[in-house]
Amino acid sequence: MEKNNRKVDSKEVGLEIGLIFFKHFLNTEYLHYGFFDDELPADIANLAKAQQNYADFLMSHIPTGTKTILDVGCGSGKFALELIKKGYTVDCVSPGTILTNHARGVLGDKVQIYQSKFEDVKTDNKYDLILFSESFQYIPMDNSFTNGLNALNSGGHIMISDFFQIDVEGKSPLGGGHNFKEFQEIIKKYPVKLIKEQDITKETAPTIDIVNGLYMEVLFPITNLISLLAEDRFPLAVKFIKWKYKKKLEKLQNKHFKGERNAINFIKYKTYRFHLFQKT
Repeated sequence: MEKNNRKVDSKEVGLEIGLIFFKHFLNTEYLHYGFFDDELPADIANLAKAQQNYADFLMSHIPTGTKTILDVGCGSGKFALELIKKGYTVDCVSPGTILTNHARGVLGDKVQIYQSKFEDVKTDNKYDLILFSESFQYIPMDNSFTNGLNALNSGGHIMISDFFQIDVEGKSPLGGGHNFKEFQEIIKKYPVKLIKEQDITKETAPTIDIVNGLYMEVLFPITNLISLLAEDRFPLAVKFIKWKYKKKLEKLQNKHFKGERNAINFIKYKTYRFHLFQKT
């Protein structure tokens, strides 16, 4: 099957698995990074609190006078629900199927969810704030600003909280993120004024160590045990699968089970930035 014909996105499935795990074992429905300040140790037991810290951080920077918000990439719908509880009118953009259905279950008829990529959203609605919370990296940067500005009221704001690639020597074991220098150049083309920028790489990086720990200390042993059991029960089938999908299996092994997707490398190769822009 061609990649473009696939109906289920592997990244979305991964997020849904993470959501199930976080909800049932860590009592959190947020899918974003945690914000670990000096008073909160970087421990998996504190992830739910750190994620709430992150949500509170975003909430605290919503400009005075904001009434309507477009949450681009609303994930589980949890943060949109918190915004509604604070009195904001919220609409959402959610391109996938699995998470969109989950968000609809959380939000009900409280919001309009555009089930579409942000660059394909068609609406005449205008908003006081366009929010990109860890969704900016998935959208072409020019589309983010062009479509965002078109959907903004006069004097409205664009909030971006996401990580970027930085230009350093070596190959990063961590994927994702636009190039930060390119981002800084692109924003010069658009009629926006920078209201606030904050580097929160140090505060968010511990999240990577926690996820890495889950892979290395939980998923890795489990997959090894399943592999041993399968080899014992179905040796020929396992041998065929390992031969047929050798490169893909090696890629997964190198990506998730080498222990290199950690906070140290995150800080080395990425920068996590909060930006608040105002339409001029």
